[in-house]
Amino acid sequence: MPILLPRLLMLCLTGLVFYAVLFGQFPNIQQRASVLALVAALGVIAFPLSTARLPAALRRTVDLALLAAVLAAVGYVSWNYWDIMLNPGLPQTEALVLGAALIVCVLELARRTIGWTFAILAAVFAAYALSGHLLPGRIGHGGVSASMMVDMLFLSTDGLWGQVMDIFVTLLILFVLFSSLMMSTGAGQSMIDLAKLFGGRMRGGPAKIAVMSSAMVGSMTGSSVTNVAMTGNFTIPMMIRLGYRPAVAGGIEATASSGGQITPPLMGAGLFLMAEFLGIDLGRMMLIALVPAFLFYVGVLSSVHFESLRVGVGRLPPEELPEAARFRRFETWGPLLLPFAVLIGMVLQGFSVDLAIFAAILTLAAAHLAAARSLADLKARLRALLQALDDAVKPLVTLGALCAAAGILIGIIGFVGIGVKFADGVLGLAGGHLLPALLLAGLVVIVIGMGMPTTAAYILAVSVIATAFTQLGIPELSSHMFIFYFATLSAITPPVCAAVFVAAGLANAPWLATALHTVRFAAIKYLLPFLFIFRPELLLQADWTIVAVAIALCALATVLISAAFAGYLLRPLGLLQRGLLLAGGALLLWPDLQINLLAALPLGVALAGNADWRALRRPT
Repeated sequence: MPILLPRLLMLCLTGLVFYAVLFGQFPNIQQRASVLALVAALGVIAFPLSTARLPAALRRTVDLALLAAVLAAVGYVSWNYWDIMLNPGLPQTEALVLGAALIVCVLELARRTIGWTFAILAAVFAAYALSGHLLPGRIGHGGVSASMMVDMLFLSTDGLWGQVMDIFVTLLILFVLFSSLMMSTGAGQSMIDLAKLFGGRMRGGPAKIAVMSSAMVGSMTGSSVTNVAMTGNFTIPMMIRLGYRPAVAGGIEATASSGGQITPPLMGAGLFLMAEFLGIDLGRMMLIALVPAFLFYVGVLSSVHFESLRVGVGRLPPEELPEAARFRRFETWGPLLLPFAVLIGMVLQGFSVDLAIFAAILTLAAAHLAAARSLADLKARLRALLQALDDAVKPLVTLGALCAAAGILIGIIGFVGIGVKFADGVLGLAGGHLLPALLLAGLVVIVIGMGMPTTAAYILAVSVIATAFTQLGIPELSSHMFIFYFATLSAITPPVCAAVFVAAGLANAPWLATALHTVRFAAIKYLLPFLFIFRPELLLQADWTIVAVAIALCALATVLISAAFAGYLLRPLGLLQRGLLLAGGALLLWPDLQINLLAALPLGVALAGNADWRALRRPT
């Protein structure tokens, strides 16, 4: 397929989004429908029907029919927008046919981009909605007709054109463009080199480079799998070459790559979604997300540090470190720092988020072009900007199909009260007790997220599980952070752990061994969601003194738990000492200061047993 057509479509989509930022959007459904039409056109180009059982001509016919159906449906709602808004509940036959066709086409695009999950769930939920009056007891409901469901999904802002699609049109497209631009202009590579410069000088340098580079790159890509594929290509071979076992190297990279999605200021678009869902100022949301991310990286860096001490891995050889002088040149630091300074500065000054990202995109492009040293260099840099549009096609189509399909699912869930019934089921199984309910909810989120992008898992899980949290009296912020963190864990938790599979492949290691090491390195990430519920001060929901004490105690606990799992503190740990450190760490995490003080006993015994007393007595 010639590159000209997708590039023209991307220019149209970019122009439409930029126009909306500067001059305001068209009426809600018209704006979202226009974007969906462009996304669908890009979708049939980037993700054509690929089954080998059909002739090529028939596959192209199916793609064209899909696109024609989307354009017809989008044209209908755009042309009849005011009639739809002013006369709700009176759909014409052609509207129902076009709406049904659009729903099928959106689910087909989602199938092509992220797999069967959304299509199957939509079919199951739709069947439940249509047959609820036939089901017995508490799982039944009054039932809805097919026309009522299509009307709600297609001709209102409760389904396809709802909040999730609004977030995609308003913010997520800009985020994808910004991320793609960062990668194509070389700023992403500068992040990796910066990690090598700082992390490579430390003990266990190769592993710390993996952690630092994955944090920066992963915050841009928003995908653990993509992050592993991008950074793991050089970090995993480097770790193996310098002394780590292949399964350990793969586990370190998979763990580190899962951290980019929880790292401010971007969090792979998760930050924008959560801020919009909760109605929280984005600057405040960045600050809230900072403490959990800090604890995660304390845990991962501690784990790889103790692992490095145990196996004797040192620093990166000096000849492999990047040249420090490179980072003093504008062509390196300008595109890397200026866009983030503009983005964060404008958000903190109270500008709208879409305008802040737009300004960051312009700043990045300007800094990239300003670093040109010749006319030929300027042309090459302009080509890099166009390449960013090409590179953004697949992520944009994937995210657009995901958000449209999520709108369908969320619409059906809300229409027939599936969330309420699920909440009743969870509370019933848990006997109304908080901890069992949280364990069940976390398991459900991981299952929902198996093989699914984190953003999709988070959106879907919130629509299903958040009601149960509300009934338990859990604050919205804590419940959303709980769900989001478990959504990120689905990529590294066996048995379906896509990021681990990729890392194991790059390391040429058994996937199960790699997965077990990943869970070990990510131990604190499995605990953090529960801390959001029992220690809300970690989400800045308390006085600053209480927050500071909680952060210090949890950071110390994280280091001790990491040492216990690594089997090394001051020197190798025995089983009893590891058990004592785990017990002490658990006591420090407990949300009660008196119980925290009890941690001194097991920790004192463990430290006394681990200290090298002979070295202390040895004369200097």
